[in-house]
Amino acid sequence: MTLNLVLAILYFLFVIFTLVRILFDTHSTAKTIAYMMLVIILPVIGVLFYFSFGINYRHRSSRKKATAIQVKLDESYKNWVRDDTLLFLEKYADVFGKYDNLIKFQHRGMGEVLSQNSFKLLINGEEKFPEVLKTLAMARHFIHMEYYAWENDTRGNQIKELLLKKVVEGVKIRILYDDYASGAIRKNIVKELKDGGVEIYPNIKVRLRQFANRLNHRDHRKVILVDGKFGFLGGINISDRYDNSIATGLYWRDTHVKFSGPLVHSLQRHFIVIWNSAQKRELHPNKELFPVSDFPEDLGTKGFGQIMAGGPTYKWSTIMLTYFKIFTLAREKIYITNPYFIPNDTILDALKQAAISGVDVRLLLPEKSDSGIVAAASKFYFEELLESGVRIFLYKKGFIHAKTIVADSKVSVIGTANMDIRSFDLNFEMMSTIYGADFAAQLEQVYLSDLSDSREVTPKDWEEIGVWHKFTYSIARLISSFL
Repeated sequence: MTLNLVLAILYFLFVIFTLVRILFDTHSTAKTIAYMMLVIILPVIGVLFYFSFGINYRHRSSRKKATAIQVKLDESYKNWVRDDTLLFLEKYADVFGKYDNLIKFQHRGMGEVLSQNSFKLLINGEEKFPEVLKTLAMARHFIHMEYYAWENDTRGNQIKELLLKKVVEGVKIRILYDDYASGAIRKNIVKELKDGGVEIYPNIKVRLRQFANRLNHRDHRKVILVDGKFGFLGGINISDRYDNSIATGLYWRDTHVKFSGPLVHSLQRHFIVIWNSAQKRELHPNKELFPVSDFPEDLGTKGFGQIMAGGPTYKWSTIMLTYFKIFTLAREKIYITNPYFIPNDTILDALKQAAISGVDVRLLLPEKSDSGIVAAASKFYFEELLESGVRIFLYKKGFIHAKTIVADSKVSVIGTANMDIRSFDLNFEMMSTIYGADFAAQLEQVYLSDLSDSREVTPKDWEEIGVWHKFTYSIARLISSFL
């Protein structure tokens, strides 16, 4: 038997092993087919591509560790947070109608319904950063932060300097950051914060940036907690480009929310789970982390809310399932803003079903994206959405990065998650679901204002799109399966 024959047989067996592994480990049908085709059609290259990009090497071990931490934390967490689900359902069932099904769904270990919260809507960095700086300056006990992208720029250094000042005042500061997206601050801001006494760690450490096998998991959250009294959540990273008062060359539209009340405890709970997973010095619930207060600080709008967390260490795709449930429960209108729209079949069918049933479904996306592939892949879905009655708008004023939903003028969502496979299954994400007509009215008004800076894509417009463009959208959709 020649050496070439032996190598060919070994490679054939390895390909069979790879195909079997793809079948067992890849849950997305689109990704399964795509990876199998690559392995078969492109000898050696396809196999190398799969083992470099297709496997989440940390997935099982990290899920096992995080699950154990979650179970341990839940036992003590119950002592610090009151459950208002039954009160909510009894008092508001006639107002929210079918949305009590959403609440029951989320309450099954996925998110507590908490009352006595106060909310403040923050539009763009111009509103968020001054509010964040003011709140951080008020901290007396602790500051917790979890961020995807942190830049070494004006806003990034403003926050750094304030944090260093608070450490001197005796405030405990704990920070998690995404090592990939915030890699540029490792040698400056991260080092300065560590030297100044801040506990700061990457959620997932990237050792070889040129390889993607550790990059499938990314911490995409943008969270701040102060003294267990205030929380911030939304789409705005720590970067000048989100603040239009600083000239960066592109108008950036994004949305964040500040809240006070028991909902902050729920956000704190999820932070502790990830914190305890990311490094060895564990946090445990106590009166300082979960202070008891009968009334929240008045931020303007009061109401009920839930915090939903998602990521590779969670058993269910909670972010995607929450989106799906809201879309299927809506009876009048669904207003969606999202920058990266590559829906799976579940979300796509829910939107089409709602529109076909007479719900006013509107989808606001950026006209110009910071990812050409994602923008092209999004357009692949336009035809069937338009045919079902979904109205699609493209934002022209700049880049819209907000991740929001308003349904039936009753339920609002502000979070970090895009509508794509990465946010559903691979990224650590967070979203707030806020119940109340007052807050929904504010977010709806912002949405309608954004539509005035947009152009609508009509079925006639789509018919005039050339075959070549539709072909590129199809190719981009296939490539998006690997993203």
